Amino acid sequence: MRVTNNMMRDNSLMNMQKNKNVYNEYLNQYNTQRKIQRPSDDPTVAVRELKFRTEIAEIEQYQTNIEDAVSWMNETETVMDHVTKGITDIKDYCTQAATGTYDAKQRADIVAQLKELADYIYEQCGNHDYAGRYLFTGYRTDVPLLFKDAQDNVTYTITENIEINSINKYQYVYGEAEYDDGKSGTDYANEASMFESTHRALLSYDSCDKDGQDVTLTYTDAAGNTKTVTAITKSVSDDSTYNEHLHPAENEVYYVPETGEIVFGDAVYDDVRAGSDLSVTYQKTAFEKDDARPEHYFVCSTVDNVTGVTAKYTNAGNQKINYQINFSQTLTVNTEATDAISLSIGRAVEDIMNRCNDIEVIEEKLASVEKRISDCDEGDTETLANLNELRGQIETQLALEKTVLTNSFGSTITLCDNEITNMGVAVADHGARYARLEMTKTRLDNQEIDTDEARSDNIDANLGEAYIKFNEADLLYQAILNATSKVLGQSLLDFI
Repeated sequence: MRVTNNMMRDNSLMNMQKNKNVYNEYLNQYNTQRKIQRPSDDPTVAVRELKFRTEIAEIEQYQTNIEDAVSWMNETETVMDHVTKGITDIKDYCTQAATGTYDAKQRADIVAQLKELADYIYEQCGNHDYAGRYLFTGYRTDVPLLFKDAQDNVTYTITENIEINSINKYQYVYGEAEYDDGKSGTDYANEASMFESTHRALLSYDSCDKDGQDVTLTYTDAAGNTKTVTAITKSVSDDSTYNEHLHPAENEVYYVPETGEIVFGDAVYDDVRAGSDLSVTYQKTAFEKDDARPEHYFVCSTVDNVTGVTAKYTNAGNQKINYQINFSQTLTVNTEATDAISLSIGRAVEDIMNRCNDIEVIEEKLASVEKRISDCDEGDTETLANLNELRGQIETQLALEKTVLTNSFGSTITLCDNEITNMGVAVADHGARYARLEMTKTRLDNQEIDTDEARSDNIDANLGEAYIKFNEADLLYQAILNATSKVLGQSLLDFI
């Protein structure tokens, strides 16, 4: 076959172009430190690079989620520690008060301390927010745990579950001697206060509605039957005898709206105690500033008394905020108020305050009678005898009320112990989730390092190898130029 100059020239240019492509490939690798510049250079490397890039982006997002979760959970744990400290301080004050004798001023100081601690637990801890989101309100992180202002235009129908073991035996003073000019000493003696006992449960709210739908108790008896009992509304203001609202017949249940008490007659209590699943449905319209919002604790419904708009809240205690922290892994980061901040502590403090107020009223009555005795004519022996009998009865009533107060301190100590235990369970659950979060964070950090290394092996050029091959291509290119110049430099005359 005849080989012409044009054929040699074309072949030389084609080979030089191939060599320049190799030359350019390693030059680009050396300059960009990447194996490929476009997907078509090596589709396999390109596909792997996309997968590695996606995986790293996901890991970075999970790490961001974990950082947010760690911040949220650290803040939650700090607040729960403060709540535990507050409950412990309440217990210490109650222990101090239950083992000592105090005058009116000292009692007032203790009550003031208890109220401040309760306010701290609910207003500062329970209502705590982090970055504009409330910690203990489940999904509704934009809604505070407590009412910001007093409100009385929305009626809540609340269904509150009551632990049967929380229904306590309650001792109270029944009856009192009241001053009347026409009463004799015998009359005062017949009005003597008695120490009675019943079984009582405190609802989570006082100042509940007196009128409206019936207050019903629903429970499962020992035979497994569902029973519903309609409570008798017994207002304190309607008492004809002192503490009549705490004195039901054995087959009755009293609902006391002012104090939020459910008082059980003996027969009803025995049936309830043998059963399970006790709940009370009642209504409340008037809420004070910093009262807890029922929707964060209970199954409830509302009706706006102005617009008629209704709403239902059914998932309190089941509002888990989940963060995705790894591939196909989620973690609950929040703790709800139902698990960490019980309303029972505040109600126990309110009950102690009510007992102290009762004692203060009785002490004022005693002081008034003693003033009457001191002002009475010494010759009026009958009146003096009547007044002395009245004073004796009031002193007895005062002693009994102080016993009731001491019992209230004792029951609050027990309640505090229970709530500290419950808080310990909540903190332990929180800590277990936090430990898992820390382990996942460590695993993601290691995974990020491994993925970065694999991505580097896939896409990053070996600079030493690229430099050597670049020099080889350069030498070969120069050699081709020299050889081609010699061949193409000859003319036809050189062959004749």
